[in-house]
Amino acid sequence: METQRTGPAGEKLDTARHRALGTASRASILRLVRDADTGLTPADVAARAGLHLSTVRAHLDRLVDAGWDVILCEATEHIGGAVRSAEITAPGYTSDLFSAFYPLAAASPVLRGMELDQYGLQWAHAPAVLAHVLPDDRVAVLSRDVDRTAESVGRFHPADADAWRRIVREWERVEDLLLDALFRPFPPV
Repeated sequence: METQRTGPAGEKLDTARHRALGTASRASILRLVRDADTGLTPADVAARAGLHLSTVRAHLDRLVDAGWDVILCEATEHIGGAVRSAEITAPGYTSDLFSAFYPLAAASPVLRGMELDQYGLQWAHAPAVLAHVLPDDRVAVLSRDVDRTAESVGRFHPADADAWRRIVREWERVEDLLLDALFRPFPPV
């Protein structure tokens, strides 16, 4: 059973609204918005809080979901910032208008915490992560599969395949620590 909490003046507190402030980043965002002399855009909040714009938007969404009043102002008539798509090349073919590549989004604790899969988000991965064509028409292709990438870079020099595998092992060693550092406010406190 949840205990009823009261504020300094004896007023009843909405625990769901206060639970939404469960992270230092989210609480600091609310303070920034509340204490500003003028209205702030999400980009203003991101700059002042030292967070990525998408992270700020996610925190604002969580505050709204919990009942906090947040006004989001877009610079254009379309909501979504740089995450938009439209049929511009051919009927029935949807193109990304701006950003479309989010290599760290699936690892983000903020995005995972939003449980967007419940709203239909499905991460899609291209068959090849990227390809780099050299002036002599040779191509280095990076894949999510370590052996495929090693085979591709090994065509340039056999030692490159082994070097790729060493790089992957090094990444696996530091991955959790690096992602943790990337997804917390700077400086880490």
